[in-house]
Amino acid sequence: MTGIRYITNEKGQKTDLIINLKEHGEIVEDLLDALTAEERRGEDTIPFEELINQLKSEGKIND
Repeated sequence: MTGIRYITNEKGQKTDLIINLKEHGEIVEDLLDALTAEERRGEDTIPFEELINQLKSEGKIND
């Protein structure tokens, strides 16, 4: 696969990965989003309308 290189240790074992973000940045972003979603699974949530009202009251978004 182009745009991907492996770094190996002295035993030839793959230890690191170099990814060309110009070629694969969107895939990497999707992967990070999925990992973040999995990490946050089970956390408390709030209804969308409550979030909007909270952001408005904090002045972070306008009506």
